This record gives sequence, C-alpha cells and structure tokens, in this order.
Amino acid sequence: MKVPFSIMDEHRDAYYHWSAMIEAGYIPPKGNYLLHVDHHDDLEAGAYAWDMLHMPQTAAEAFEFTDKCLGIADFIYPALWQGYFSVCHVVKNLTPVPMRPSELYVSYDPVRGLFSGGYIPFIHAKKRQTGDPRYSFYQHRENGLNGKEDLEGAEHLVLDVDLDYFCWDNSLHSVPKKKIELTKEGYEEYMNDRNHPFRIIPKKLVHAEIIDGRYYLVYEEAGERDPLASEAWIEKRLERFFNWLKACEVTPAAIDVCRSSYSGYLPAERAEFVERRFMEELGRLYDLEPASYKADLTK
Repeated sequence: MKVPFSIMDEHRDAYYHWSAMIEAGYIPPKGNYLLHVDHHDDLEAGAYAWDMLHMPQTAAEAFEFTDKCLGIADFIYPALWQGYFSVCHVVKNLTPVPMRPSELYVSYDPVRGLFSGGYIPFIHAKKRQTGDPRYSFYQHRENGLNGKEDLEGAEHLVLDVDLDYFCWDNSLHSVPKKKIELTKEGYEEYMNDRNHPFRIIPKKLVHAEIIDGRYYLVYEEAGERDPLASEAWIEKRLERFFNWLKACEVTPAAIDVCRSSYSGYLPAERAEFVERRFMEELGRLYDLEPASYKADLTK
C-alpha cells in the first residue's frame, strides 16, 4: 500500500496539506485520526481574521486561509472545527506515559474566536446528536510511547510529525536576527511609549534600533541556548519512536512532516541529519510516495 507524504518547512502549512489531501482523495473530509508527534502540542486558538462560519472548501482557499491567518501553534483547532479529525492524539513525551483520553469540543464565537471546552452530557448531548453547527466534537488523547494499545481502533490515521520531536531548541537560537524598517515617527512612537504593544509582549523578542541612519524594529532571541543534542541521542529517539510505530501495526492513510526550519525549533546544526535519518526510517517502514495535488501552492 502506497502512503502519500508531504514535507513542509513550518507547521502552519499542515492545515493546507490536510485540505489538499482531502481534495486529492487521500483521506475522507471528516472523521480522520490525527497523530500529532511534536515537542509542542500546538493547541493554541483564538480569533482568526476569517469568517469561521464559512471555512475553506478547496485547497486553494485553504492556502489563502493558512497564509492570512495561521501561525505555527494554532493550525490544529481550525481543522478540528471543520471536523477533519474526530481524534486528536498528541505524543510529545519522551517516555511512556499513561493515555489520558477526554471528550472535548471546539466552538466559535465571532468575538472570542475558536475555543475548546469539555464535553458535558446534560449540556452538549443534544448539540452532538443534532450536529449543532456551532460545535465540533472530538476526542483528545495524550500520552508517551507505550504499546500497541495506543492506536487500537485508529482509522484514516494522519501521521503529523514535527522533526523537533527528535531534537529541539526552545531558546530558538537557530533563528537569525531579523529587522523591519520603520519610519522615524514609528521609531519615536516605540521609544517614547513605555506601554507600546511591542515593548510589553510576554517575551522580549523585539527592540528598535537606528542602523546607518535608518530606523528598524529588530527581532532577536536572547538568553542561554538549550544544549544541542548529539547524533547518538537523536538516534535513540528515532529508534524508540519507530519501534513504537511498528508495534502499533497501523499504516497511516497520509503523512506530513514539518522541518521547523525557519522558526528555529529544530536546530540548524542538526536539521539535515534529523530529516535524512527520519525519512530513511520512515521509508523502511512504509511504501512512501510524494503526495500529488492539483497544484501544490506552497512551492
């Protein structure tokens, strides 16, 4: 059985790839099983610059939505909202951890945006039975690499892997210094307002500079870098993960792989090694073929 796969630079494009895979007929439009293997759960949500009651219906519209609205940590909830997945299974732990299943929903409010909550039978049962369009119900699972029982009953499984699962740098020192030019007025506004939004964001990532007489807003990571994992350590993580996949005896309907190459969560010094070794092991386990879309808009 051929297994289609796609590789992306950053994880926000997963939403587009899932939409394109549905359009290409690789997976059904509803009720798939998302196996999200990542150092982060990426389950952020909120207000999106989009009418969420009229979600994309084609891969081209999904690309527009992705490009306009999504970041690297908030792309899963829109897919759950549309019902792409009935199960969201997060694997981010390094060691075996008991499964923690819970019944949840995604709902939408024009002001609040998308939000998730716990399923309460006497409140939500009728909404679930009647298919209330304001709600999308799903099961959330989270655990480590335990055993074959982890994926029992999984149908139409989409294996979604961020390569930072095997090696990460949360200090993001792989990200180079970036700058955006400002007007003089914009620079002065930033410097003179202590409560400027870019000066009070939760993590101090930006500052203003004058460089050769021009004004810039500069993005730069600071702080001590996370230790860089050795290739031997990465090999152990790869072996543990692929042994688990083999034990589960499940063949994915589709696979998408994220490099985290611009965000910096996968250190640049290990990026080529991690991707090469992961794809080698993946190819030994499954008969892979590149996913073919009507038009891959990410290229």
